[in-house]
Amino acid sequence: MRDLAQNIDDFFAGAVDAISRIHPAPDAPHLLERLMHATASIGATASLYTAAIPESEDETSSFSLFACDPGFAHRQHRLGSLLDHPWFRFARTHSTPGTDRQIPLPDASDAAAIELARQYGFTSCLVVPMPLAADSARVEMLCIGSDRAGAFEGEGARIVRTLARALAAELHDWVTRHLSVRLQEAAQLHETDIEFLRLERQGFGTKEISLRTGLSISCVDSRFRRLNARLDCASRKASAHRAAAYGLLEVT
Repeated sequence: MRDLAQNIDDFFAGAVDAISRIHPAPDAPHLLERLMHATASIGATASLYTAAIPESEDETSSFSLFACDPGFAHRQHRLGSLLDHPWFRFARTHSTPGTDRQIPLPDASDAAAIELARQYGFTSCLVVPMPLAADSARVEMLCIGSDRAGAFEGEGARIVRTLARALAAELHDWVTRHLSVRLQEAAQLHETDIEFLRLERQGFGTKEISLRTGLSISCVDSRFRRLNARLDCASRKASAHRAAAYGLLEVT
């Protein structure tokens, strides 16, 4: 019994150490390498992380990491978008993790997507949605897989579920930093610009923003026109929506 407790302690310590290495990853290739290590450390065979990022009312981009055989990414791309995958649909409509047994497969294309995943280490899986702040427009999901059926069911999987949620949170933090820096640099946004977008996102109108910033109404409108152009958005509401999706409006 003492050896069993020690083994559990060692397992937990090793997993926590691997998960903690996600945060300082300097770039996406290093992040993927550390995700692969963290995936193995929590006892999973493979994992997949993806985030849907609204760019405009009609366009959504995505950021994905395949911590598994790279052939899965290629074949899944040919099969269809990850944003239409049954795992991701589950993440869109749930705030707590669910196993493969809880994910409906209403049509043949869904069954084909799951069958493909099984070939790459996802015989069973745990989908971890990332609950986001109310003003975020992003949807995120971590799916961890095992080549063993039922690996994430029952009381024995409770520790793995807890560790998977911690891993999803670390991935969210890394991606938020990465996206916000990328958008801020691409659009050449200053802190005052971000504050304008934050006020717009909070529902303040031109007159209220004028009073809060000390600028005239015409200056506020002019400022938003420049921001819309730099963010390639048709309106100030769309600009604020995009900034929120990129994590740029989060107060740090």
